[in-house]
Amino acid sequence: MTTIQILKTQTEIPVLEKQIKKEKKIGRPQKITIEDLINAIKLYATTSPSELSKRLNVARQTIYRRMKLIPKETIFQIFKELEISELNPYQMTYEGFLTIPEIQQFKKALERRQVCQSYKNALLRMLWHTCVYLKKHPRNLNIEECADLLTQLKQIKVKNLNYYSVKRSIRSYFQNVYGINGEILTSKGIDGSRGILGKRAHDRLTKEQRHVFIHALKEIIKNDDFEKSRLKIWISLPYFLYYTATRIHASLKARIENIDKSKSFWTITVVDKGRHKNGRKIWRKFIIGELKQKLEENLKSRGNPKKGWLFPFYYKKVRTIFVEAYKKAGIPKPKQPCHIWRHTSAQDFLEATDWNYELCAQILGWEDSSILRKCYGSISEKAKERALRKAMAMPIEESKKKEFKF
Repeated sequence: MTTIQILKTQTEIPVLEKQIKKEKKIGRPQKITIEDLINAIKLYATTSPSELSKRLNVARQTIYRRMKLIPKETIFQIFKELEISELNPYQMTYEGFLTIPEIQQFKKALERRQVCQSYKNALLRMLWHTCVYLKKHPRNLNIEECADLLTQLKQIKVKNLNYYSVKRSIRSYFQNVYGINGEILTSKGIDGSRGILGKRAHDRLTKEQRHVFIHALKEIIKNDDFEKSRLKIWISLPYFLYYTATRIHASLKARIENIDKSKSFWTITVVDKGRHKNGRKIWRKFIIGELKQKLEENLKSRGNPKKGWLFPFYYKKVRTIFVEAYKKAGIPKPKQPCHIWRHTSAQDFLEATDWNYELCAQILGWEDSSILRKCYGSISEKAKERALRKAMAMPIEESKKKEFKF
């Protein structure tokens, strides 16, 4: 009896894997049904009693006896119906895919680069889906074939294969495992563009909308028996989101003890997202003017605690209250009810500083100005003209200056 490679469709393999649960058990060997044995033959592509005994934790003799009860025609039909593939059925399961040497090498390379866990898992899982779809062992993937797949994904939808995720995954694989130059991959259409980055970047709350939002928020909180005692805390939250451009989850984890106070301004250290592939990053946000006043009122209303959450709310509660406030204020519900404050902050700050990307990135918390440019576009023609006139000591037409103000 021999072991050969066979192929099942992508949807069938996990089903077979779930049916073979005995391999997870330890201790005394388990009994096995004929149906279990047939499924194991399909999954592991083998009729070897020794191999199946190890996989299923069942005595070899038991496997041997059960095998005699399966008609030879049935076993022949199993292998006849399944196509030959470069991946055996076990490797087509995610668990089996991770045992492939090239994938282990890819995984170690990502870990050495200190890629965050969620991003690493996303790359590995998408590469698995790609190999299963192409019926290719990862060592036999080639750039031309992957480029053709990306062209196909632009035209049609394929289950489990997202165009940008596939491109990101195979680009990372070729670079980290084989050291392929990024320019070569880009020339084939496997570029490093972020795709849908900035899709909601131009969503924004106007100054008038911000003010009516605060008015609606006050009414909602005052009518809430549990929350009305925390009104000052609630009001300070949107001001914090606007003036620091901190994401909502990071804002809700901001700690009072991480505030450093001086006479003219405060700073607070928060842990927020960096680039998605590098995980979290520490940011130092400045607190001055109107925001400083709102946070002073926040803390005073609580007896000026020295430690604890700056905003002691759960995200789901904040999102629910914000959505209710938008509705009450007559503001169309934003696609990102909390994150829209970050987009609003960036756009207002850029306009107020004549599109000073570097300053915006440093103060509000972007890792580099290139991301801001991709999200919010290039400097306006008016801003370029003003900068040129200023550099040439020419008169500048007076216009109402944009303010970074809530």
